[in-house]
Amino acid sequence: MIIVTLGTQDKSFDRLLKEIDKNIENGNIKDKVVVQAGFTYQTYKSKYMEMFDYIDNKTMSDLVAKSDIVISHAGAGSILTALENNKKIIVVPRQSKYGEHNNDHQLEIAERFERDGHVLYLRDLKKLDQALKDIKKFKPTKLKHNQEMLDTIENFIDNIDNNKKRKFFPFILIIIWMLIIFFLSNMSGLESNIKSKTSLDTIIDNVLIFTNKIGLTNKHPSESSKRAFINKINPLMRKCAHASVFFVLALLIMIFLNSFKIKLSVSYILTILISFMYALFDEYHQTFVVGRTGQFSDALIDTSGAVIGALVVLIIISLIKNHKVKKTSNKTLPKKVLFVSSIGGHLTQLLQLKSLFEDYNYLLITEKSNVTENLKSKYNVKYYIYCNKKNFIKYFFINVLNAFHSVYTFFVFRPNVIVTTGANTAVPLCYLGWFFRKKVIFIESYAKRNGKTLAGKLCYPIATTFIVQWESMLNFYPKAKYFGGIY
Repeated sequence: MIIVTLGTQDKSFDRLLKEIDKNIENGNIKDKVVVQAGFTYQTYKSKYMEMFDYIDNKTMSDLVAKSDIVISHAGAGSILTALENNKKIIVVPRQSKYGEHNNDHQLEIAERFERDGHVLYLRDLKKLDQALKDIKKFKPTKLKHNQEMLDTIENFIDNIDNNKKRKFFPFILIIIWMLIIFFLSNMSGLESNIKSKTSLDTIIDNVLIFTNKIGLTNKHPSESSKRAFINKINPLMRKCAHASVFFVLALLIMIFLNSFKIKLSVSYILTILISFMYALFDEYHQTFVVGRTGQFSDALIDTSGAVIGALVVLIIISLIKNHKVKKTSNKTLPKKVLFVSSIGGHLTQLLQLKSLFEDYNYLLITEKSNVTENLKSKYNVKYYIYCNKKNFIKYFFINVLNAFHSVYTFFVFRPNVIVTTGANTAVPLCYLGWFFRKKVIFIESYAKRNGKTLAGKLCYPIATTFIVQWESMLNFYPKAKYFGGIY
């Protein structure tokens, strides 16, 4: 049996399947062929091959174990699944020039696995018949995990001081935020009004461009009507902005007070009182600024934002206190480690660290799909909502929901360390870890050799330890650590 795996990439790879069908037709392939086609399932149907869109991890591993040959795109996850089952692999990279991927990083992955003796790299699909002959004689190098990387991560976690107190870090942020509010209030009335209208103008233009692009609208209002609309809503938006900055201030105050042994109800009242007093001070300060006046009604609006912000934290903390954390066999271990990644190759890379799971009180977070659902039978896992990027609006709102899930999970689990291989799914948790002075270990994607991922760009400044898997990536992340590939 031959297993063909095309991964979870949201682009078709018809080119490979067409060539396999040709080889079945002319008799070069006589074995049964089973295909995990992914997105290609929607664009190509075969008369000869048994095709599925997605296959869960367990079923895929079982199929690969029963197979004689694996033909795979050059996705790290697909290759690793085959290598872990000690199978011979023919690798055919997706290429951007054929619209099979956004870039050509799969060419680099294929070259690296070929260099290390793990796979047979097929550069010309027309030579598939020869590759099928060559693979029978091919002796792949056995996969070895990067023990140096594993040891480095383990030593890093083991040397963390769990008892180190950092209660006053949120207090510093409170002071910084108060200074930001003071600075914003120190603008003249004219300057503040101009900035507000300019911001609204930019927002409206971007919204219109986006709605036109996706087909919700097809017109652009006249400049005069747009100006009239901005003048109409500007006062309301300024009031909302006031309430928003005090919403954030209340969040910070509540978090700070919660680090002490104070009743939630008392923390809530204190937060509102402090916010109200600062709102009064802010309005008084504005009486000395040209073109601005201090109004008690504005102080009440500011305080309303603080009331909502404090309430959000109160609800979250209450839910956390009433939540029973799932017990695990290693619950007595002192260090709590949160392993997080999106699906696909990112998850496959993260699971190369699974030898660390048994050493710590861990929680694995990834996106839920029919591919990952079976993980709950093997690991202590929680799922985020998965959504591809094709539907931007849906993708945006799902990411917002996942961000709220991150906050909840973070406070329930209370990790000492966050370890991630990306991608964007992990960013909120990394920033939560940084904000609360936890350790963050970010492993940049194996798929990146000559450029940064978005998650890498965002997390590099805050990561305690940033690891790259290609030496060339040190040019992009000079302070990173390089140990070779994760496998």
